[in-house]
Amino acid sequence: MPPAPPYQPQIVVVSDSEVALSWKPGVSEGSSPIQYYTVEFIRPDLDSNWTVIREQIQMESMVLKGLLPNTKYQFAVRAANSFGSSPASAPSDVIRTFSSEELGSGSYGHQYITDTVTGDGDGFDIDDSDYDIYIEELRPLPAIKGGNRKFLVETKVTPGSSSRLLSRVLTTTSEPTTSTPTTTRPSTTVRATTAWAARRGSMSSAARLFDLSCDEAVCSADSFCINDYDRGGSRCHCNLGKGGDMCEEDISIQYPQFSGHSYITFEPLKKSYQTFQITLEFRAESEDGLLLYCGENEHGRGDFMSLAIIRRSLQFRFNCGTGVGVITSENKIKLGNWHSVTLFRDGVNGWLRMDNNAPVTGKSQGQYSKITFQTPFYVGGAPGVYWLVRATSTNRGFQGCVQSLSINGKIIDMRPWPLGKALSGADVGECSSGICDEAACINSGTCTASKADSYICLCPLGFKGHHCEEALTLAIPQFNESLRSFASTPWPLEPQNYLSFMEFELTFRPDLETGILLYSYDTDSKDFLSINMVAGYVEFRFDCGSGTAVIRSEEPVSLGHWHELRVSRTAKNGILQVDKQKPVEGMAEGAFTQIKCSSEIFIGGVPNYDDVKKNSGILRPFSGSIQKIILNDRTIDVKQDFTFGINLGNAAHPCVTSPCANGGTCIPKKDSYECDCPLGFDGQHCQKAITEAIEIPQFIGRSYLTYDNPDILKSYNLGSGIASITVNGSFSDGRWHRVKAVRDGQSGKVTVDDYGARTGKSPGKMRQLNINGDLYIGGMKEIALHTNRQYLRGLVGCISHLTLSTDYHISLVEDATNGKNINTCGTK
Repeated sequence: MPPAPPYQPQIVVVSDSEVALSWKPGVSEGSSPIQYYTVEFIRPDLDSNWTVIREQIQMESMVLKGLLPNTKYQFAVRAANSFGSSPASAPSDVIRTFSSEELGSGSYGHQYITDTVTGDGDGFDIDDSDYDIYIEELRPLPAIKGGNRKFLVETKVTPGSSSRLLSRVLTTTSEPTTSTPTTTRPSTTVRATTAWAARRGSMSSAARLFDLSCDEAVCSADSFCINDYDRGGSRCHCNLGKGGDMCEEDISIQYPQFSGHSYITFEPLKKSYQTFQITLEFRAESEDGLLLYCGENEHGRGDFMSLAIIRRSLQFRFNCGTGVGVITSENKIKLGNWHSVTLFRDGVNGWLRMDNNAPVTGKSQGQYSKITFQTPFYVGGAPGVYWLVRATSTNRGFQGCVQSLSINGKIIDMRPWPLGKALSGADVGECSSGICDEAACINSGTCTASKADSYICLCPLGFKGHHCEEALTLAIPQFNESLRSFASTPWPLEPQNYLSFMEFELTFRPDLETGILLYSYDTDSKDFLSINMVAGYVEFRFDCGSGTAVIRSEEPVSLGHWHELRVSRTAKNGILQVDKQKPVEGMAEGAFTQIKCSSEIFIGGVPNYDDVKKNSGILRPFSGSIQKIILNDRTIDVKQDFTFGINLGNAAHPCVTSPCANGGTCIPKKDSYECDCPLGFDGQHCQKAITEAIEIPQFIGRSYLTYDNPDILKSYNLGSGIASITVNGSFSDGRWHRVKAVRDGQSGKVTVDDYGARTGKSPGKMRQLNINGDLYIGGMKEIALHTNRQYLRGLVGCISHLTLSTDYHISLVEDATNGKNINTCGTK
């Protein structure tokens, strides 16, 4: 049986002629493992049929080159095994390649002539207006060095003749290859060296150096050959994400490590032709090397920008087309130490700042003030670094580690695409490799790299410390972005109870402007809800499956202060209110009105930021404190309801020190607190034992007394509807009042003082009142939840007598099984 079709491919437009595709295998491999994939495309505005690219792709992603600028494309993928090919996947979303004006052109690679070509042996020029260019299906080609590279055939047809075909191979690497002979593996390796060794050991990827050119050398799978013009011969370079002597190892890259022959490619600089700002944090192990390059071409002629280490000085170069500007740092870097550098350019003017030193300024020559960026943005080197020496002043790649990169204020994820933004690379290792080998995380803590040369222990709920060595009882959770903190709790009820309505109340104190407060999602649909801090504002997002609502507070919240937040959703309508700001309303797109969340509720962060929903707005963990979470009037208790947590500490708050004595409960009130005292104790901290009998109990709004056998109700529900009987009048006057409530079947009657009886009847046919819980007098726990918001607090006042039926008199305090905040009437 053939495989099931792959899932819908995801597409990223790289340039005017390149796109990056990724996909996932379908629900079944069929009767044997998947052997390869094939890709096909259609241009909706130009084609009526799909065109198949006859390249057997071994991976689940590729960069496709040679597309037409400013043209719409759709892509589909098929999987194949020994039993045949699957049906096509669902077509991708329609994308449009950039126009030449929007972004620099992609790299077209070296030109080849196939065996069907007639005419000029030099191929053709891409700008030759005598030909119409279109993309045809891929054909078998003679052996080409670096056989694992993706390529397709682009065919030109003369308008007057259909027989003259000119074709060229478009490779996914920029390696120039001048001929395509049949290759044989050399019987003897004349020279073999391994790449630079990191401080903790050898790099996880090794470049093998041969005295043979790429025309004769053969590289293993997952590698490709580049001629070494500096030392002669050639090198086999491991593809990005691969390492080992034969490039057979998978490497997870987060903090890239460069060997001097390494590089990573990103998209060309966007919206940077007039101005840009780039910040890089790095640690160098060599006095010279290219850190950054992007330009008009791969040879450094014309427009470009570069950053290089030259004899331990940082040198920022840029050329707007009429002359190079050179800005050199006044201080030298220290090998093995971390440094940060910021580059800024606006027109012909620029500056460089290393660490916290004063900026060094400079300007380029001539009158031109804009830079055309067409090559990829290279980090750590470039495939043609040897040819860039005249532009950058170095022909060597960088040796060391890069910890962070930001471009125009945006942090760049340096992991390989599609998780990160790196499109390709060569011989890139992981700087944090081995960092956890000797870590001693205890109490079930796990180690993970927090930076290129440091780690943190992910401590489970109830432990903290550098190695999870300190136990703690959670009271008011403190979240820390640098420790990747988060907690999770299950939904109190089944998902169907929240399909159409949900309301959250949070009291939180942020320390940073951006971070996730709360998130939940459905694994089988687009449904999700999220509450985030974004640049100081609070955002409430949700998706019912047909479009995302984004509701943002009108004003930012202050850091270091407590804030009260209320968000609610009814169908596809949402409301957000922060403190006393004006409520903000919004509506989700589409026709769907229900949300199903199959995941737990994540608080302060998530386990894996790669798995969050695309439109959730989640960027990073929350830093700050959360002291109250209420869902649909039900309090989520951090001590009892948190089922999982990572690196949670306690906030600086009085409740953390348990100030309430004698079993009292500390209730946080922003920076302050109140103590709920058990029956028999009183005082600000429940420190006073009540020794005298309480004849007439006093209630303070959050007080109650409980009894075992309830038998009297003013508002009652027999199972088919609620009846409420109201006596008009003002009774909050400090005077004593007498209330009598009677129920007979569905009928009820209430009499207050001399106002006369008021009657009512519950709807439906149910007549019997079935009560299994305790009787509460004066209030109850979570009163809004249990009374469906008919009451938001308990009685403020006193009760002197309670009689059940007509003759059963209750001693209010002596007969109570439990109580909170009860004292003698008149004492407060």
